Amino acid sequence: MRPIAVLPSTAGHATAQMVFQVLIQQRLEYDVLSTAEFTRAQRASRASLVVALVRGLDIPAIELVRSLREQLVPTFLVAEELSETDEVTLLHSGVYDVVRAGASPQLIGARLRTMFHHVHEGEPTRTPYQFANVTVRPDHHEVHVDDNVVPVTRTEFRLLVLLAQQPDQVVSKDVLAELLGDSRRMAPHAVESHVSRLRNKITAAGGPRLIESVRGVGYRLKANGNGNGNQPMVGSTSSPTAPHAER
Repeated sequence: MRPIAVLPSTAGHATAQMVFQVLIQQRLEYDVLSTAEFTRAQRASRASLVVALVRGLDIPAIELVRSLREQLVPTFLVAEELSETDEVTLLHSGVYDVVRAGASPQLIGARLRTMFHHVHEGEPTRTPYQFANVTVRPDHHEVHVDDNVVPVTRTEFRLLVLLAQQPDQVVSKDVLAELLGDSRRMAPHAVESHVSRLRNKITAAGGPRLIESVRGVGYRLKANGNGNGNQPMVGSTSSPTAPHAER
């Protein structure tokens, strides 16, 4: 799979360093190129998607977006200065996704990872996620416990994949609400309901409690499959043996 191409363009050093750290945390390989270097590259060897870093919706940014659109390259754009109107304009211009540089690294990483998998959705190299006796198969949109298929909804599957992409890392409810909502942000209680139903379906089929609740923050999928379902609040001094239950 070809590395992501990062085009720093007009963004500042701090924005570029933040994006590099996000890509490293997401375990996504990347090359840093100038726009000219990317354009000169042969199509067969060119990156399958671009992360473009810009200051704002100015003439250089518009020209960059137009060039990438003409080359039919899926583009994830990080902008330092971005109004809601600018965001709508960029999305209508053909950008795959756009995010403000001031957003949390966790949200940027989750949206970038989601785009990465959408872009490569049709590739046969997509491998399943394995946690204890639970197998998540993005290529077939299926969840298995041992050899049995677990009937999950589309949203439950998306939720499980989002957590599986970042094992042992806490994903906040705000990030999940942003990514799981189709046309608008999902309500926090709806996220809790989806997590609860997904947990119950996996355990009812004979699987472990993969998903832990981190009180006051969000959820984490335990890579070793030994999650106990609940953890104390991050930074809390309460004993981990008696956490408050949260769904």
